[in-house]
Amino acid sequence: MSEKKKENILKILIGVLLAGLVIMGGYTFNFHREKNENEKYLEDEKAYLQTELKEIQVAYDSLEVENSSIKKSLQKEKQRILALLDSINSLESNYNQLKKYRQQADQLKIEKQRLLNHIAELAEENQKLKTAIDSTNQILQNTQQKTDSLNTKNEELQQKINEASVIQISEIHGEGVYLRKNGEVKPTRNVKRIENMRICFQLNESKIAPAGNKNIFIQVINPNNNLIGEKKKELFDEKELYYSAKTEVNYHQINLNVCALMDIAENNAVEGKYIVHIFDNDVLLSSASFIIE
Repeated sequence: MSEKKKENILKILIGVLLAGLVIMGGYTFNFHREKNENEKYLEDEKAYLQTELKEIQVAYDSLEVENSSIKKSLQKEKQRILALLDSINSLESNYNQLKKYRQQADQLKIEKQRLLNHIAELAEENQKLKTAIDSTNQILQNTQQKTDSLNTKNEELQQKINEASVIQISEIHGEGVYLRKNGEVKPTRNVKRIENMRICFQLNESKIAPAGNKNIFIQVINPNNNLIGEKKKELFDEKELYYSAKTEVNYHQINLNVCALMDIAENNAVEGKYIVHIFDNDVLLSSASFIIE
């Protein structure tokens, strides 16, 4: 082989080697650039997730709730957030694991919104109940004023009731009772034995009040100003009536004795003065009180 051919081959080999070095250098540069970009992306994503989780923490810390069930749920969610923050803080370059942490963070955000909605619903219900209690307290005040002047205005009230074709109620009686195993209802003066309240009254004879089926609602307020019994709500146009018991009677314009039995929650039987309001639909017919000693 001539010297010239050898020289040409050597030049070709040197060219190939230089081209390989250039390609290798470019690959190494791109590899390090992509690695740095991925590391930056992972760090940015970690920081974003940490910020989101801390915002949820702040939202939970700002809540003031009394409901024990919600408190337990909040405590559980706070523990989940702390555990996820610890995992994210210790995470190194692992995109798949970070993706799983993102899914867990999204679940925590969904649960946060669910809890906040539930708390808002409870607050709305509490406000409605407060409004109903305020209305009940106003009725109690009005009833007390009416009771003070009842003896002197009885004939006048009777005339107004007749003119308005409203049924008159008398002989309202309330008492604490318990049920025997055979189903017999027994009155008791022992407050610790009371399981139910029984309210009895008479729908008086009237030739003016229309006959037919009547929905009678009974509202009983204990000495602590709490509504007892079913604690259900009936709507009358824009009015709301919370009641302890409801009974349907067939009134024939003659005297009709009616009794209603209502359950009471545990520890709701307390000593003191109980107030009774009796309604025909949303019309207050009469009020009375009785004492549990």
